[in-house]
Amino acid sequence: MDDGGMRIVMSPVQLAAVLSDKTVTEAETLSNRLLGGLGVLLGGVEMAGAVTLCIAPEPTGLTKAGCVVVGAHSLDSVHAAAQQMISGRDTRSATYQLAVSAARQLGADEDTALKIGMTVDIAVPIGFAMAIGAARVAAIKAGRVRLVEHESLTGLKPGGHTLANHVGKTDNELLARFERNKRLTMSSTFKNLDVAENVISRALYINRDGIKSALAGGKHGVRLTINYPAGREIGYGYARGNTQRISMHAVRIVIDIQEYNGKPYYILTAFPTP
Repeated sequence: MDDGGMRIVMSPVQLAAVLSDKTVTEAETLSNRLLGGLGVLLGGVEMAGAVTLCIAPEPTGLTKAGCVVVGAHSLDSVHAAAQQMISGRDTRSATYQLAVSAARQLGADEDTALKIGMTVDIAVPIGFAMAIGAARVAAIKAGRVRLVEHESLTGLKPGGHTLANHVGKTDNELLARFERNKRLTMSSTFKNLDVAENVISRALYINRDGIKSALAGGKHGVRLTINYPAGREIGYGYARGNTQRISMHAVRIVIDIQEYNGKPYYILTAFPTP
């Protein structure tokens, strides 16, 4: 990919196959097998990318859809490439064949149908990659906080407290915290990760001037507490000694002014308050 768009590099054998939609000649059998082996490797790389999408903690479900679509396309590509490697004949993926068939049924001539087939076959993984990239850019431009980046992945200090104790917890889990921590007066949780990240992002944005001032002071290790009224229900919780569920409409955030994960501060904890 460059500034002018996408470049597709092909060998003479590949180019001839694309133009004719057929295996070139019997003399090219070895080349077809070599290309099939390469296709298997590339399909494996695409499959690895699909696995990454499956486990990536993204702000939207787009990566999960990408995981399924790109994963299926990678299996299709590996199967076609394996057949080509074994038989020595140019074998097209099911994605390509279905696209060509659909184009023909819609009245496209043979040459146009073949081009559409190749375009669709290429566009499946690349299209999702571009869409996922756009989602990430949108999240960054919106200033969205991702707790997995602002808190420790291990759940140990620094950070980790919000994800471990205050996101998507059940009633039993909230009440059990009182038994583990005798000093705890209230146990609360955000409804889910999306709600947590949205309200925390908004709270940090509203209080950005105070955060900038703390950062400008250059005093590392200073803790800053932010209380922000969300104006809506963002979670629920319990007070010690009371089994009546309480709706939470505000958030308290404690951030530590010291570098972590490439950022000038990290979220020590964040939790809903009444």
